[in-house]
Amino acid sequence: MAFFKPPAGALVKNGEIAAYSAAGVGQNICYALVTGYLMYFYINVFHIDPRAVGLMLFIEGIWDIINNPLCGMVIDRTRTKWGKMLPFLRGGTAPLAVFTVLLFAGPYIIKDPSPLSPAKIAYMFLTYFVWELFYSITDVAYWGLSAAISPLESDRRRVMTAVNAAVSVGAALPAFTVPLLLDYSAAHSEKISASALFLLLGLTTGIGGIGLFSLSGFCVKERVMQSQEGAHFRESIRELSRNRGLRIIVVSGLIRSLAGVSGVFMTYYFIDVLGFAGFSVLAQLPSVLTWALSYALLPAIRRRFPARTIALGSNLLYGGIWLIAFLIGLKYYSRAAVMIPVLMVGMAGMGLINAPSEIVLNEMLADASDYTEWKTGKRSEGISFSLRITTVKIGGTVVQAAASGLLWLIGYVTAPDSARVPQSDAVQFRIFVILTLVPAVMYILSAVPYFFYDLTGEKRQRMRDELEERRKSAEQN
Repeated sequence: MAFFKPPAGALVKNGEIAAYSAAGVGQNICYALVTGYLMYFYINVFHIDPRAVGLMLFIEGIWDIINNPLCGMVIDRTRTKWGKMLPFLRGGTAPLAVFTVLLFAGPYIIKDPSPLSPAKIAYMFLTYFVWELFYSITDVAYWGLSAAISPLESDRRRVMTAVNAAVSVGAALPAFTVPLLLDYSAAHSEKISASALFLLLGLTTGIGGIGLFSLSGFCVKERVMQSQEGAHFRESIRELSRNRGLRIIVVSGLIRSLAGVSGVFMTYYFIDVLGFAGFSVLAQLPSVLTWALSYALLPAIRRRFPARTIALGSNLLYGGIWLIAFLIGLKYYSRAAVMIPVLMVGMAGMGLINAPSEIVLNEMLADASDYTEWKTGKRSEGISFSLRITTVKIGGTVVQAAASGLLWLIGYVTAPDSARVPQSDAVQFRIFVILTLVPAVMYILSAVPYFFYDLTGEKRQRMRDELEERRKSAEQN
């Protein structure tokens, strides 16, 4: 494979890619824990009223829409001898680690059992907002680095292929371990309570996960030459309005992010409808094999289909898989013997799509940065990747806020003395509908913008040829 055998002239060596990939593993272990289980922790373990949790996540989601592009603009304006991304990765990971632990330490700091305790709500707001601030700036810097690590497209492909694999592994670890740990805690609460379990998870991801993430600041280089001065804020906003490819990626990502409600409700579906959180591990196991297979198929898929077709087709396939699960589940939604095999097949299909869709999307974002340089002479990795990250973060904040409100609206009940309370049949059915139908609709809609994406073929090649000539000329001068 190309990753193991760098082509002649490659600037990025395997050791650097390994460090960058390990950083992605650590970062995404942390992010998957927070986005997958923080809402459950707040409501079912810290026992905060779902309406308060939803309000906090909604406010934070709105701030994310503003904050992430601002982080990107600040990064694009930064000039140091190390580059513009590395200073933020070096300085931001330590406080991020501390606040990752504090997110899950609330039950040991504030023991008020009231779900509307002002102290608990204030603690939730403060720790999450500070955590999000450091996560945003380091996240934008990390992904922006993938476009600045080398001016060579062959290097970028090697890097993005390896990093996407690493990120998928990091994101999968909490999905495969936390459900089993939740079931163990429920069955053996005298050995480890739910609050102790989440504190342990916070310590593990804060120290170990973010420790790995810090490698990106010290073991990776920026090699793409930046203009002497970065674009001003107004120039960045103006360029976004002119960069059609970036706009299409962002719009599609915003729609697709709303499918994230499925990930939030998956925990509740397996616990409150099927009876065991561990069923989610069984449902996702086939995706491990097909995910690995997707990397083997990736070169053939790239040769046969352009990036636009891959992005468009993957969203349609994701939506179709969820729609089939919804239709089957209308009759069998509470029968594990039926739904687990259905979800196993569906997850296997999604795993097969994963590598082409995610890697191609990151390559399209790198193309968007190149497009800005082509038209203005100034690169915009910060703003380009921050806008993509904003769409992902909406799936982690605004969607969680909506999910908190939906739990309250569908009649979900909690109790201060237990993380698990039996739910009515009506509530269980509503959980299933939200789990399957919402992502089906959102994925299908997110495919539509790619019909208008035009940074392909001759236009893309002309851009790359002209940029290469400019860079050679600049090096000679």
